Amino acid sequence: MIDKEKILDLAQKYILKNQPKKAIAEYIKLIEADPKDKRLYLKLGDLYYKNGDYEKAIAEYLKLAELYAEEDLNSRAISIYKKVLSINPKHIDTLHRIAGLYLKEGLSGNARNYYSNILEINPTDEAARQALDRLDTSLPSKEVPKGTSAPPFPDSHFPTEIKPRDDKSDLFPASVVDPQPQGSPEPVEIHPPDKEAEMHYHLGIAYKEMELYDYAISEFEQASNSPAIKFDCAIMLGTCYLEKGDSARAIQYFKEGTQLKGLNREKLARLHFNLGLAYEANGMLSEALETFQHVLKLDSSFIEAQERIKKLENLPK
Repeated sequence: MIDKEKILDLAQKYILKNQPKKAIAEYIKLIEADPKDKRLYLKLGDLYYKNGDYEKAIAEYLKLAELYAEEDLNSRAISIYKKVLSINPKHIDTLHRIAGLYLKEGLSGNARNYYSNILEINPTDEAARQALDRLDTSLPSKEVPKGTSAPPFPDSHFPTEIKPRDDKSDLFPASVVDPQPQGSPEPVEIHPPDKEAEMHYHLGIAYKEMELYDYAISEFEQASNSPAIKFDCAIMLGTCYLEKGDSARAIQYFKEGTQLKGLNREKLARLHFNLGLAYEANGMLSEALETFQHVLKLDSSFIEAQERIKKLENLPK
């Protein structure tokens, strides 16, 4: 048995001392002891990438993607495969794997784009040619514009001290009528999102959890075209920008979210709470205090809002 926490601490010390090779050696020990810990492959791949060992980075990312695929976590597997493509856009095996996962998810239009990319790189790839022939003789589930690709590889970002409250508790209802706040004219019927929007949303979640916020933002923006998850995307887009330290853009998205029709008091409270956090991060303390007070008008049991109000009221004048 190894002391995992001790080795992680040692690896972190090597990273802080700018000794990536020593940190890599420690992460290899951890993976040997626990080959199912997905976070280790991601961190090791990142260390190889930052050290300029791109082929080794790709190898670790591919191992991670396979672990996700084995558990049918297809959106997360796709997000890692796209990370590989950001290093090597002509990695044929990765292009095949992404296309296959899109087919598994019923997104034949996305799969077609990747098979077409393969043939542009290697016109003699018979597997891609046969896959395209099969797709051309069947009905596509969802078409997407040609040329769709992963966003550019982002710089590393670290989360801010203020943590927004994500909303993932009631995603993708079969068909619901979401009651509006008191005083609103009529409830708004919300239909489930289409398959493509749902995939973009889950890709965004996967990227966000890996702190790849630029990737996540791109996916949430595409998913937000579906009215069924526009609220969830507003929360996530604002959260990503707040994590990136761009509180002004976070404010923009949270405010846009508050204008959506059909939101009940609970959802409005969550949105306004996140808006208050963004105001606070932007140094707009009076606006933050006012917004947190509004949260309590919507939901008097919102403990986090009570805590933020207490903190702001106790600040020196």
